[in-house]
Amino acid sequence: MSGNKKNILIVLGTRPEIIKLFVLYRELKKSNEFNPILFNTAQQTISEDILSYLSLSFDMSSEEIPNRSADLELFMAHMLNDFNDKFVKGNSGLNVKDISGVVVQGDTVSAYTGAVWAFINQIPVFHVEAGLRTFDHLNPFPEEFFRESIGRIASLNFCPTQISYGNLMREGIDKNKCHIVGNTINDAIVTLLQENKIKDYSSDDYILSTLHRRENWDKVEEYSKILNRLIKAKKTDRKIIHLLHPNPSIRKSFYSGLNGGAEENLIISDPVNDYFQMLGMVRNAHTIISDSGGLQEESLFFNIPCGIMRKVTERPEVLEKNAKLLNFEFGEVSSFIDYSEYYRSNVGEGYDYTFGRGDTSKKIYEILLKYYN
Repeated sequence: MSGNKKNILIVLGTRPEIIKLFVLYRELKKSNEFNPILFNTAQQTISEDILSYLSLSFDMSSEEIPNRSADLELFMAHMLNDFNDKFVKGNSGLNVKDISGVVVQGDTVSAYTGAVWAFINQIPVFHVEAGLRTFDHLNPFPEEFFRESIGRIASLNFCPTQISYGNLMREGIDKNKCHIVGNTINDAIVTLLQENKIKDYSSDDYILSTLHRRENWDKVEEYSKILNRLIKAKKTDRKIIHLLHPNPSIRKSFYSGLNGGAEENLIISDPVNDYFQMLGMVRNAHTIISDSGGLQEESLFFNIPCGIMRKVTERPEVLEKNAKLLNFEFGEVSSFIDYSEYYRSNVGEGYDYTFGRGDTSKKIYEILLKYYN
């Protein structure tokens, strides 16, 4: 305990988790009832720039280990050992009995392992962005299994929409543990807009492209061929900016598909590690083609047409708005480019609030108050 406040451990280890939890952290930090503790699992190397830009700092962090992205078993074992070292052996100055709850977000290996550790130690688990489902454990892999398992472990599930809430009801989760609150990504974007922290991205008209999901690694070569052909066949006069994932096997496959000959308007770039610049890039794009879950949410908020390079999506709400699922076929992607023109000319200006109006974190805080009486 910190005075009379309840210690709430917020477990995160990736950039998206920071973005989706920083507003909730602020909400709990300013409260009289809770003491939020930011725990960095070091699943990814997180730039200090993103923390300082949000006026955040980690309260404690795990040690970075090699191969943590590729070897999930190694990373999970490392995390469990580190949790025990810090909170069971008490080497962090905080003991298990001092932790009143653990917040996890989404479906990362950090969220899953943090939830499992908390459950084993009989600490309440609070799942932010709960109930997202594709009903296919291989798409996305392994995230579908992770989020399904967290939903069963959690004492409270915070669902973005009626659809995600309904998924948990069909799985037999106690309705008293499930609440529709919106998605904290909209909290983040609304807050960043209010604080003028989204960086402008000035460029000619462009299509933004990314591809990184594990289940698509064997399709990267075909995807690069499709992008190149879109330009060569003059399906678009816009340049395509493809942010190439740093994974060596992805990079090798992508360049192999180009066979040494990228079209002039296919701009291959390193990933944009500055999230605030990336969000500006999303806002300014004409069209987005990606397999990213985060880009599905962000593109919807800004009303940017989004082609999803996946068999299924756990965010079916976007399919009724700005997005379409696409196979790795030139014809499908080409048709989507045509559709994006229609969409841009028929959808008005302004933001889309399908995932909330920026008050999700406040709703979570109020539910936690009731949970602890």
